[in-house]
Amino acid sequence: MQACPDGAASHYVKGRRLETAGNRDAAINEYREALRIDSSFAPASGNLGLLYLDKGMLDEAAVELTQAVKTNPLPQYQKGLGRIFSERKIYSLAQYHFAEALKSAPGDYQIHIDLAKVYARQGQLENAETEYKRALFTAPAAESARLGLAEIEIARNRSDKALEELKKASAANPKNKDIHKRLGELYERLGDKKSADFEYLLAGITPKPSPDLYLDYIKKGDAFMAERRFEKALAEYQAAIKLNPDWPESHQKLGEALAASERTDEAIAAFREVIRLKGGSAPLYFNIGQIYEKKGLVDEAVVEYRKAAKLSPDHAESRYRLAEIYANRGSANQAVEQYRELLKLRTDDTQIYLRLARILSSAKDPKDAIAAYSEAIRLQPENIDAHRELAQLYRKHNMADESEKQLKELIKLKKDDTEARNALTAIYVKNKNYDELISLLKENVEMAPNDANSHYKLGLVYEFKKNYEDAIASYKAALVIKADHAKALNALGRAHMKTGNIKEAKEALEAAKMADPALEEPTVLLSNIRDELSTEPKKYKKGKKAKKGKKAKSSKKSKGKSKSKTQKKAKKQQ
Repeated sequence: MQACPDGAASHYVKGRRLETAGNRDAAINEYREALRIDSSFAPASGNLGLLYLDKGMLDEAAVELTQAVKTNPLPQYQKGLGRIFSERKIYSLAQYHFAEALKSAPGDYQIHIDLAKVYARQGQLENAETEYKRALFTAPAAESARLGLAEIEIARNRSDKALEELKKASAANPKNKDIHKRLGELYERLGDKKSADFEYLLAGITPKPSPDLYLDYIKKGDAFMAERRFEKALAEYQAAIKLNPDWPESHQKLGEALAASERTDEAIAAFREVIRLKGGSAPLYFNIGQIYEKKGLVDEAVVEYRKAAKLSPDHAESRYRLAEIYANRGSANQAVEQYRELLKLRTDDTQIYLRLARILSSAKDPKDAIAAYSEAIRLQPENIDAHRELAQLYRKHNMADESEKQLKELIKLKKDDTEARNALTAIYVKNKNYDELISLLKENVEMAPNDANSHYKLGLVYEFKKNYEDAIASYKAALVIKADHAKALNALGRAHMKTGNIKEAKEALEAAKMADPALEEPTVLLSNIRDELSTEPKKYKKGKKAKKGKKAKSSKKSKGKSKSKTQKKAKKQQ
């Protein structure tokens, strides 16, 4: 570390210290930094993978642990991969990695237990029993091995053998409430209520009350939730859980109330308890994902949303959040994939088509974006945003005719849309479509008769078309509204000049100059008027061209004079 304080090894050591201190998030950052510097640093990959596994980020954990075992196949890394594949129900790979872990750590009883669980899930009860017994040979007090053997005996319908294993487990650890709970359940199944109640008491569980009391707490909690009195709701749900901790519904409602109260960590714990009791579901993973996203833990949120989408591909809410996260991150391909999957579920959702179109509009070929915008408009013809954005896309790709159509539709929907009118004006000007332009500008004047600029702009087009009478009328209308409108005064003066009304032109230009001294054109035009009105001959600067002209003229004159003299002499001679 001293030799290279910023090297991969240094960051790895920092990560180990942070992990030991319980600061896992900071440790993850250090391991990531180590791998950024040296992507082949196996210990950093391995430890990072194990931390991901603890967080439930199975895909990320699998990537890092697989990288680690390539060069450093430590048993803890192999065991981690075994757990991942067991969770994914890829049992053959789970067995392989647990077996590899046992080669290096044959005395690790937990590996035998994990391998036994894999066998049990496949119905291979004999192999599972063998592994549990191997674990007990190494660690006779291993409670989870006893519990596993008890489950095997229950599966074989040998309750007496199961009871025997549970009693051994209880003798090894009398304070383990989970074992007493299982004993209570088994006694209850056997019809021994007295023994069941006794074991439940040792487990800290009161005998099961009447379902009516439980439902009463749930109903009260729901009523408080509807009134947004979250603390009151929490108390009711907690009372229901106290009556029966194993009813998943009460834990789920508790989680929802905790989330509404912004007690996020407790809410996640409540939802995890529901998953433990009855397994995962798309709504549960989605709820956890939302909490993570609100906390700013977007990576963790993505993990939960992906779990929800995988478990229930038609869970639209999870796909929508994934699409939005990917879009915000700039991961266009992943966002498009999720939006397309979402549209299979919500075929008539205009907003989804719009979101998809906005992402696709950055592509070189606008075909897919145009198709998405067009579908949004088909579903909702009055959607102003869809028309506007499609018009902009067409214009971006020099498809002026199509852009014009969308802008006209937009103006039909919202006649006073200034942005659309300005864009359409630009198209008409570029295409020299002056008749349409005049109609559009007339509409602008009708909608805003007190807007001097609208009259002025209409006058400019009339003037360009050499319709000076209407141009002058428009400029005068602008000046009625705003007497010191410098540009309108200047344009009026210019129009008067073109029609030969020099006096009116001079008055207007003088007024324009006074209204805006910085405006140059009035000065130039006034100068031209003075030149026209001046009685003195125009003076020209002497230059090469002028000299040449004078020389040419003098030579012509001399030639003319010599010619006339010759003619006179000839006459005299005659």
